[in-house]
Amino acid sequence: MDTEESREQLWHRLSSESARAYEAYKVYMYLSPAERTVVGSWRLWSHNTDTKREPPFFRSWYHSHAWSERARPHDHHIELLREEGQEEAIKEEAARQAQKVEKTRARLNELRAMAYERAIECLESDDFVEQLRPSDVRQILNIHLETTQKLGGGETGTPDGATIVDWSEDEQRELDNLLGEIETGEGQEKSSSGSENSEIDPEEAEGEQD
Repeated sequence: MDTEESREQLWHRLSSESARAYEAYKVYMYLSPAERTVVGSWRLWSHNTDTKREPPFFRSWYHSHAWSERARPHDHHIELLREEGQEEAIKEEAARQAQKVEKTRARLNELRAMAYERAIECLESDDFVEQLRPSDVRQILNIHLETTQKLGGGETGTPDGATIVDWSEDEQRELDNLLGEIETGEGQEKSSSGSENSEIDPEEAEGEQD
């Protein structure tokens, strides 16, 4: 076997190999390993599918130019290329999926920002504030306190592991005054409602007596 050192790969044409013999070898080499035989490559090379056996000169090429030994490195080379192609395809698909996820996440953040801005505009509008009932204000305050606790903003820990909101004295005083006003307003609403229900029209009273 000619193992010319200048050849980069074993499956390249050897210096002692004729062009005709090398073309026959490539037919053999390009067959899949499971179907690769000398007679099979002869049938393809000679276009004689009915032959039962390859001629002596063809088998001589097979032995003298080490077709089998040279085909195995080529098989390995093709397998590496296939694996690299699969890995590249997987990377490209992963990149596409990541891009879709990022677009979806960006869109969700955009929608959240829009919803937040609209909610703030609604809360700051005069119509909304005028229509607020004391119970609505209390509910908003409760939601704000719960959110502050869950997000960890302005929290301090107690010895028993509980979490409290760290208000300043002025903020606590304002909050107490506001809650007091809300409770007073709710009490007045209830008493006013009770008074209205307790008032009976004199005509209705007379009708009941009759």
